[in-house]
Amino acid sequence: MKDRMRAGVSSACFFPQETACSVEKLAQWKIPQIEIFFNSFQELKPDYLERLRSCCQAGGTKIVSIHPFTSNSESFYFFTDYPGRLQDGLAIYRHFLRAAQQLQAQLLVFHGASIANDLPIEQSARHFATLDRMAQEEYGITVAHENVVRSRSRDIEYLVQLREAYPQLKLVLDVKQALRAGHEPLEYVEQLGESVIHVHISDSTQEEDCLPVGSGDAHLKALLGALQGKGFAGCVLQELYRSSYQEEQEVREGYHRLQQMIDGLYHPSQK
Repeated sequence: MKDRMRAGVSSACFFPQETACSVEKLAQWKIPQIEIFFNSFQELKPDYLERLRSCCQAGGTKIVSIHPFTSNSESFYFFTDYPGRLQDGLAIYRHFLRAAQQLQAQLLVFHGASIANDLPIEQSARHFATLDRMAQEEYGITVAHENVVRSRSRDIEYLVQLREAYPQLKLVLDVKQALRAGHEPLEYVEQLGESVIHVHISDSTQEEDCLPVGSGDAHLKALLGALQGKGFAGCVLQELYRSSYQEEQEVREGYHRLQQMIDGLYHPSQK
């Protein structure tokens, strides 16, 4: 159903396992929606992309989003006034956008400017808009800005100002990154929820900020309910680090718990 949020898993959960092996695992598990985190330009070659596409097709798995491994360079290319760098960045990201298009994904996850970056908001918004409009008009892909602790987007007010300068801004809410920045994820939903189209979710405790869903004590049901209240109808993907769990089965179990939580929003009698 496209009018309700959907659960899935990011291939990043298994890094440093090779991307194709991670995607094949998720397809074998029949995960309905996934994000592919690319880790090499070699993975953007047509034959490799076809391997990813065919295994997902066989498993009934839809690739909804991609994540470039070049996120740390986005500040260098897209948030500078040095002549030529923006055009270089656009040229580099065309490779990812073509890959997303071939895989029939809908969005590209973007980290943006580093904390040390001081490009004015208006100029930052213009540069981001240039990439986003190119992605949408030429490839049918939305560039969605994620909140990341090492980026200016850790600051909710920065994202608010960026959206004021570029009202079409779409966002990815990353729960663990919000916690690492000292914010409750609900703060992002309350102030920016109408712009959130994609979520990276994980559980947490006082001691651990990234755990499989259902393995911690975070108020994830309340977070999902708040997203629902803002009209969110995108994908909520479990995204973990390999250090977040011991056995791969924990990732699968976390996905099923997430699916149960989402089902409970639409069918309250279900647990």
